[in-house]
Amino acid sequence: MRVLVTGANGFVGRYTVHDLLRAGHTVSGFDLASPPAAPSGLEIHTGDIQDKDAVNAVVAQTRPEACVHLSAISFVPEGWRNPDALFSINLLGTIHLLEAFRRHSPGARILVVSSAEVYGLRPRPGPVQEDDLLDPDNPYAISKAAADRLALLYERQHGLKVMTVRPYNHIGPGQAPHFVVASFAAQLAAIAREQAGQTMPPPAVLKAGNLDSRRDFSDVRDVVRAYRLLLEHGRPGRAYNLCSHRVTTIRAILDQLCDLSGAHPTVEVDPLRYRPAGERPILDTTRIETDTHWKPEIPMSATLRDILAEATRTLRA
Repeated sequence: MRVLVTGANGFVGRYTVHDLLRAGHTVSGFDLASPPAAPSGLEIHTGDIQDKDAVNAVVAQTRPEACVHLSAISFVPEGWRNPDALFSINLLGTIHLLEAFRRHSPGARILVVSSAEVYGLRPRPGPVQEDDLLDPDNPYAISKAAADRLALLYERQHGLKVMTVRPYNHIGPGQAPHFVVASFAAQLAAIAREQAGQTMPPPAVLKAGNLDSRRDFSDVRDVVRAYRLLLEHGRPGRAYNLCSHRVTTIRAILDQLCDLSGAHPTVEVDPLRYRPAGERPILDTTRIETDTHWKPEIPMSATLRDILAEATRTLRA
């Protein structure tokens, strides 16, 4: 298929492009800037998802048969700081994309990447299914819930072949350091380098947020494989939950990274990084498993090892 990936230069976008190309698809990317080292076979188009004329032009030019829509503000705290940009990008940007496909490529298969944040933090009696109540409780989650509902409405109202996917947190090498696991890895890599070869290394401090918070983390490489499988086999008009079913505390992740790095610093809680834990519901993933046969494959130990190795390489560059 000819696939358009919005947000192609972002953390998840780069992995999505690589997975699609490796699977034999033809890929065009759309983002604010070209990647510094675009993979062979990627046709990149620059533009802003907030600019409906630019979005319309790229869809008209490339006439995609499929699309993975990743362009978004994805850092939850940023939604509180800049709500205008949040809704302009996450909601209006999605509208621009859907309208462009409605005009120029109405038969394309479109996957709008939403978030499991749309379910909120309130307790649920059992695993959440895709047709259960959405209960977003922060601006980011509200923006994603609105875009999610709108995308599925376009399938019903206009016949577009739209699906949405609602993933929990995903991590991997190359993630921005303001995300928790990448932040830990970057700090530990710097501490390990400073302490290397010293008989009496100086005391080291690592800044952290809420270590008791529990999260379901997936490897980004498993996640983008799920996105590709949904493009290939998912059913339009459906939402799909996506997670690893491996729930762990942030403290346990930090402990594993400390063991891998050999650095065991004093941990200080930074109020600016602290977020309430809440109670994230368990997701029912029967639908994606049935329709695509997707299962997570990469163990957490391998993910953390790769993240730390990338943080160390970045520090040396």
